[in-house]
Amino acid sequence: MQKVLSAFVVALVGATAPAYAQVSGPLPVPHNQTVSANPFGLVFGWFNAEYERKLTPATTWGVSGSMFDFDLFEYRNGNALLRYYPQGAALKGFFLGGRAGVYHVAHDDDDPDDDEATFFGAGFELGYTWLMGRDQRIGVSLGAGANRLFGSDLDGASLTIPTVRIVNVGISF
Repeated sequence: MQKVLSAFVVALVGATAPAYAQVSGPLPVPHNQTVSANPFGLVFGWFNAEYERKLTPATTWGVSGSMFDFDLFEYRNGNALLRYYPQGAALKGFFLGGRAGVYHVAHDDDDPDDDEATFFGAGFELGYTWLMGRDQRIGVSLGAGANRLFGSDLDGASLTIPTVRIVNVGISF
């Protein structure tokens, strides 16, 4: 009887204690903020930078800005953003979010009657961020979305523009 009781107690304790490998959910990110930019865009005259900070374990807020100049075209924007990480580990993994900001577009040739306009815009984005390295300090992020522009009118311009996050590389701290 003693052996049966001992086996029962061992089985009961073993069944109620979760195994270490069975901990559910992602591990939280050990950092609270990330600063990133697209180093490859600089080759083409396109600059963008972004700051993102944890708001809750699954959400972040941030700001971003970008600019590029082509021969006949200038583009500038500044946005505030809010992102949701459904896996519950803000700053890492799949995210979806909203953004709103100001967009300035100008046609740039030597004509004094060049078209120029400033818009308010709001839109959405989807993306994925990897945090790499032993301390998860190096971030690489990809994503895309669309923004609807409101306000000023620019002949021939679409009022919905795509947003592309080709590759942002940054540091988390």
